[in-house]
This record gives sequence, structure tokens and C-alpha cells, in this order.
Amino acid sequence: MKKFSSYTHWTTEFAAQGCFDDINQMAAFDEWQQWPSCKALDSLLPYEVTNNNNKLIQFVEQRPDQDYSAVDYETQIYDTGKVPTRSQSWHDIFGALVWSMFPLSKAKINELHVKDIRSHGAETRSKLRNALTLFDECGVVIVTKNQDVLEQLRNHQWEEALWQNRELWHQKSEQGVAVYQFGHANYEMLTKPFVGLTGKWICVDASAEILSLPKNVQYRILDQKLNALLTEGLLSDNSKMSPLPLLGVPGWHTDNEDKAYYENTDYFRPKRQTNVNEKD
Repeated sequence: MKKFSSYTHWTTEFAAQGCFDDINQMAAFDEWQQWPSCKALDSLLPYEVTNNNNKLIQFVEQRPDQDYSAVDYETQIYDTGKVPTRSQSWHDIFGALVWSMFPLSKAKINELHVKDIRSHGAETRSKLRNALTLFDECGVVIVTKNQDVLEQLRNHQWEEALWQNRELWHQKSEQGVAVYQFGHANYEMLTKPFVGLTGKWICVDASAEILSLPKNVQYRILDQKLNALLTEGLLSDNSKMSPLPLLGVPGWHTDNEDKAYYENTDYFRPKRQTNVNEKD
């Protein structure tokens, strides 16, 4: 896989890609002219967001001499509500944007991290914390009742799911497939998309007719449903997540408008066959 490096200057030229449509609608991201301040990022929150420790969420500048470990980072957010935010950091900008779109779910992930740390110690990452981190960085939420497409995705039948059934993606129908980015690292890497870029998806069992609603209403409903699933233990480990080649999602990248794009098995990899004695 290509080694990723972020832009070092301010630009939103990449935001014309379909994978940024929701951010453009929710935060007018494609119209920004410069690196946002923490105050500007605060203004994107849909209301006075509090974490699950009843602390007001605020983005605060992280000094260059500060270097938070994963444990310190999550603990600081839970104990104070203050989210350390590095200056001119695409990773942290997209992290703040995801907070603005999924405030309940981000707060739940933070709470689960801290409770696990305080129950089991900080020295070793548990399966729960590994799963939470993976989803927080690379998660994708698929909303559909279409079991055929879900099985195709689980079985890595990429041509069937993403090409033959591409008209179902973003379709406002009972059998349509709605797809939403959650992982802020995904967004960062999509600023410079490369073959190999892969997210991890989970499914919310609901109709893609949700797409007929205003965008902010879609995210509010989705955030509530995702928060409930996280509370019920959806991400107790990595087993509920499956890979999704992000550049193959219809409408997210121009190259996938050609069927031949899906023939690259180095990217659209077949499902690995498991030994009968090996866990799937």
C-alpha cells in the first residue's frame, strides 16, 4: 500500500469528489478559505454538545510541545470535554467535523474507551478498544435492508455489489443502499486518494429511504441509531466490521465509472479462504 502523506498547505480542491458531498452540505467545507480555528470548529457543532460525563465539548489548541498518548487523549476529553486539536492538521479537522455530524456516537466511543481503561488498565489495549479505535479512524456506516448486497460485500463479491448493483447505491428506496463516512482518517486519506484505501463497514438495519430527508436530519437519526448499537456492544471486538474498498463506492471516485476498475484484484481482493479449524 502506498505510504500516505497529507497536504501541507490549505486547499479544498479535493472536496469535489463525491465522498465529500455530505461534509460539503453539512459544513460548506468546499467553501472554506483557510485553516479553521478551534472557535470555528466549535461553531460547527449542531448544539451545545456534552460528552457522557456531562462536560461541554470544546476544541482546544494543542501546543507543539504536547504529545498525548491514546489513553491521555481519551481521558482528557472525558474528564474535561476539551478535545486537543493540532494547528493545520487535516486529521484533527476531520475529527472535529465527525464530532459535529455524530456527537452522540463520538461521545459514546470516548466513554467506552475511558471505562475500559479504568476497569482493565492502560497498559494493554483490549479487543474493545482496538475495535473502537479502528471504527473511529476508518469506520463506514451502511444503511440498508438489502441483504443481497450485504452478503456480496461480506463475501468480497465486489463486482456484484459495487458494479452490477451500483444503481442501488444512494438510491432512496426500500432496497437501496445509503453509505456514510464515520472514520476521520478515511476523510484525511481521501484528500489524496490512492488504490488500496480501505474502510471498515458496519450496517444499520434501516431503509435507505432515509436519503429523502434533509441531510442534517439523516445524520441526527443515524447518530441516534449508531449510539444505541454502540451501547448494546456492537464493537466489543472487530468481528462485526468488514472491509470496504473506498474508491470502489459508486459516486465516490470517478475512476470507478469503468467496469474494468473492479478487475484490479490487488485492490478488490477475493475473500481469504479459512481453514475449517480457523475462525472466520
